Amino acid sequence: MKFQDNQHFSHKHILNALKLDIGEEIDCNACENPITDPLHGCNSCHYYLHDECLNTPRSLQHICHPSHPLTLLPNPTYSSRSFSCNACGSEGNAFSFSCAHCEFDLHIHCAKLPAKILIDKHPHELNLLFNSPYKDENVVFVCDECHGTANRDNWVYYCSQCDFGTHSNCATGNLTRKEGSSSSQTRKEDLMSSTARKIEEIEAYNEAQEKLMAARLKAQISVQGRRAALDLIDGGSHRKYYYY
Repeated sequence: MKFQDNQHFSHKHILNALKLDIGEEIDCNACENPITDPLHGCNSCHYYLHDECLNTPRSLQHICHPSHPLTLLPNPTYSSRSFSCNACGSEGNAFSFSCAHCEFDLHIHCAKLPAKILIDKHPHELNLLFNSPYKDENVVFVCDECHGTANRDNWVYYCSQCDFGTHSNCATGNLTRKEGSSSSQTRKEDLMSSTARKIEEIEAYNEAQEKLMAARLKAQISVQGRRAALDLIDGGSHRKYYYY
């Protein structure tokens, strides 16, 4: 598939159609999630976008915020240089759909969430809700995926028939970048943790095998000792001798 070079409003240089090298890991400067082919980017600035993010519309009229249209911003305009997403509650440092009048902000992937979704852990469709499904303010929403809580005004996917619900990010697998670390770094840490667990499992298995072998050897020595004692008692009458 051939892609044309693009001059995107978020970057001063032309973004060229690129292809990832095998094993290469980079994050999208728009949504902060890992990039898979195809993508556009500027290698000199290390600026890269999913093609889907590249083609995100400049404005959006979202059902969750009907009073004003949301404008696509390449960077947060707050003094902190970050924003808190009104959908998932996570911090964002890159693209957002924003309403300056209301200080309302969404990650671009949150703004595109489907109204209904199916996940492996539940047989029914989950509906997207823009706030807690519980009317009682004293009842806290607990995610059935990660078992964490959600604020009352965070978006959740919910099945009212089963009282089953998840954070929007847990249902879709969107993982926003943590402050001070990239998703690739997080994946490396997960890999190191997984490797450490495997080493511990191997060491535990080897230790168990050594204990088992020691127990067998001890049992064999005990059996041989008993046989030797019997030989001394009965003068070896139970033995069979062979003469050649």
